[in-house]
Amino acid sequence: MAILVFSLVLVALLALSFPIFLGILTATVGTFEIFGPHMPSMVMSQRVIEGVNVFSLIAVPLFIFAADIIARGEIGSRLVGLMEALVGHVTGGLAMATVISCAFFGAISGIGAAAVVSIGPIVYPSLLRQGYSRSFSVGLILSASTLAMLIPPGVAMILYSVQTSASVGAVFLAGLAAGVLFVLALTIYVYIHAKRHGITGAEPTSWAQRWHAGKRAFWALGLPAVIFGGIYGGVFTPTEAAAAACVYAIIVEWLIYRNMGLRELFSVSRSSGIVIASLLILIAVGSAMGWYLTLLQVPQMISGVLGGMPGWAVLLIINAIFLVAGMFIDPNSAIIVLAPLVYPSAVAIGVDPTHLGAILVFNLAIGMISPPFGLNIFIGTATFRIGYLEVVKSLIPFIILALIVLAIATYIPASVLWLV
Repeated sequence: MAILVFSLVLVALLALSFPIFLGILTATVGTFEIFGPHMPSMVMSQRVIEGVNVFSLIAVPLFIFAADIIARGEIGSRLVGLMEALVGHVTGGLAMATVISCAFFGAISGIGAAAVVSIGPIVYPSLLRQGYSRSFSVGLILSASTLAMLIPPGVAMILYSVQTSASVGAVFLAGLAAGVLFVLALTIYVYIHAKRHGITGAEPTSWAQRWHAGKRAFWALGLPAVIFGGIYGGVFTPTEAAAAACVYAIIVEWLIYRNMGLRELFSVSRSSGIVIASLLILIAVGSAMGWYLTLLQVPQMISGVLGGMPGWAVLLIINAIFLVAGMFIDPNSAIIVLAPLVYPSAVAIGVDPTHLGAILVFNLAIGMISPPFGLNIFIGTATFRIGYLEVVKSLIPFIILALIVLAIATYIPASVLWLV
């Protein structure tokens, strides 16, 4: 009865456009007070506080702050310039440069939406001038931007690790492998598309021009080197890497590129603070909800339902749950709410927790570009000033491609675990 009331209240509040955190908190506290188990009300408050009292969680606001600094600065444009100089002359080169630039941007931001607004306006006019259709260009940019969720340090991967106690470093490596797989699929598709439509590459650049582009992007390339080198070189933890990323981004944009003054830095801090506060509130109430659902033995019930199914069917159902969730709610909310519920069932059938983290985040990355409410769709309509239906149509071939890669990542674990 308690589970039914909880579900009905939560769905009703979300349907009435209540903020997600308020819907979760109201449904959890209300059901707890009415149906029990009978404990002091203070217990729920303690669970809310303990939800954000996690050291590794500090990395999330720090990476968000670093991403905002990068999105406002020149790092993205310099990365695009370097990629164009390196591969712009081959068939499909500019589109490939877009994909690789988004991958690199993901390695220094971890937030897909930031890649759309930072990389998109730079490459979109060039793609049109080189002969790519508006539909293909928009679809490519929006789908490639989701690589930021897979290429470390993706915020969703950190949240998954916090929710399930998986190793952040191992999940990062699995996400990187999945991201590389998607990059390869996109570049192959881009090459075939360019070949079929007779789109040639740009004029070849000289080695002197490539050297110049490399020098301009030197400090931008240093950021992923600091993050990856620091984490996997044993210099610092992922949380400390997030702090180092913030310091590095401020130094580069403020003192080296001289693109951001103290006033702009304060503005970025304020906007980041709003996003961070809303996310931490969601994490706190999501933790309380997860604790309460565990008391009601919901994860055990789900494991019982899925326990008699073959492993491939369980993974298919989990993928379907997260794909649909990604279409309606933001990835961070989906991880916080759903990951603790499906985790026991997946582990029970022998799925590696690291592998599970990679495929869950991949599902939510696809959800970012899937109708009806994929976040990147709306960012695309605002950034490129085109209609909702046109954006959705442009994304269909890329969604199909992403689903094929997801199937490979799901049923061939070695494809995402080889780095781990």
